[in-house]
Amino acid sequence: MTSLKLADHCGRLLAQLADAEPRLHVLDGDLADSDGAIHVAMRHPERFVMAGIAEQSMVSVAAGMAEAGLLPWVFSFAAFLCYRAYDQIRICLSQAVQPVTLVGSHAGGLSGRNGKSHAAPNDLALMLSLPNLHVWSPGDCLDVELAVRTILAAPAPTYLRCPRTPLDEHRGLPGAAAALRWLAPRRPVTLVSTGLASHWALAAARHLGEAGHDVGVLHCLRLRPLPALADELQGVRSLFVIEDHATFGGLASLVHGLGLSAAITALGWPGDYSGKSGADAQLLAAHGLTGGLLAHSIASALTATSRRRD
Repeated sequence: MTSLKLADHCGRLLAQLADAEPRLHVLDGDLADSDGAIHVAMRHPERFVMAGIAEQSMVSVAAGMAEAGLLPWVFSFAAFLCYRAYDQIRICLSQAVQPVTLVGSHAGGLSGRNGKSHAAPNDLALMLSLPNLHVWSPGDCLDVELAVRTILAAPAPTYLRCPRTPLDEHRGLPGAAAALRWLAPRRPVTLVSTGLASHWALAAARHLGEAGHDVGVLHCLRLRPLPALADELQGVRSLFVIEDHATFGGLASLVHGLGLSAAITALGWPGDYSGKSGADAQLLAAHGLTGGLLAHSIASALTATSRRRD
């Protein structure tokens, strides 16, 4: 069974699409064999720039390339790209509105043996706070393909967030790729999720169903521009936002800002979590983010709400 990191799938797709798009160039921060950029380097070496461990310079160079009419894509681990080069992203991309796409691999709170220095559990808080920056958070390969093709069709300053966790062929999300789609039909109690966490949400929904709780699951692939999320959530009574991100500054904060009448509960990495070395299953279990533990938290919250109403 083949497992593939989403950033790696992005690199493979870009290498193919570059055949017909001569403006497409890729820059990488000395991680091409880990973040997917290696595929462009192998197929189009003349349009690949190994920038070394110099993320700030790499983003500045990409902005200059965009100003010259090229379509640069910048690859690195999210922890290095978003944090080390944040001022360059703020000035050269966000404020200058340069069509550079940032591919942040290894995003979120699961960094494997690399530990907290390589984790990025609050990258969305940084990227979503910048004006003019589009943000995508794919949960499977179909999501990546939709995001990449959409970005190339209408270039803009963009952050494409990809988890480290490899996803095998049996871990795709249901249905055709769309910026916003129901993975399970809308219900008065609905789980809203993005990226890798949509797999957690589906697992939680299965556990809840076995316990007699019928819940909807809504996957949000694009966080900016935000799709018609408020329209989709009309009539929902209780919302549980599940994400591979801190509970503040990401999708939960966007949902809170919609002004919905539903009760909203954020489920993600706690605010004092900066990452830790360990297997995915261990880290998820330690922070209540496995399907079973999420289902338990949601069921407990629903029971408590029901008692208050009685």
